[in-house]
Amino acid sequence: MDKHTARGLSIGFFITGIVLLLFKSVLAPAHITAEEPVLTQETIEVFLKENNLLVISEEDYETLKNGQVEAVATEEKPAEEKKDESKADDQVVEEKEEVKEEKTEEDKPVTHKIKISSGMVSPDVAKILKEKGLIQDESEFVRLVESKNAAKYIQIGEHELTTDMSMDEIISVITKGRA
Repeated sequence: MDKHTARGLSIGFFITGIVLLLFKSVLAPAHITAEEPVLTQETIEVFLKENNLLVISEEDYETLKNGQVEAVATEEKPAEEKKDESKADDQVVEEKEEVKEEKTEEDKPVTHKIKISSGMVSPDVAKILKEKGLIQDESEFVRLVESKNAAKYIQIGEHELTTDMSMDEIISVITKGRA
């Protein structure tokens, strides 16, 4: 390496250092400072609500945990107590069956037409399905679509879906069975 090459290389490093310092100071996020925390109570609450999560106190956790331990302890009851409980369980099952027989017309599946337009992606479709009451969780639907590699097969147009369809059935209908 001769003298001119070394000089050119050092000047290049010097200019690059100056440029990086300028970009760092210009492009640094202005809203984040050392005094202001990144996570606030408000942002945490919004995150929890969006993800259907709940915060419980340590006391409530311990109570739930102890309740589970008590449930395990009840499984080790003598045979006579188990027989009594099984009779009670049979009565509960019979009551549930009676309630199922008393279903009204409100419980019948409702048919909805959804329209999928050009450029819509699976989160957009999930939002429409959630609004129509066809799915409960948008993110779960999107994960299922991605796991089946079905996003590329979603068909543009109107699709008839009912409220009693599973997510797999909905995906089959909106992809016309290609996924």
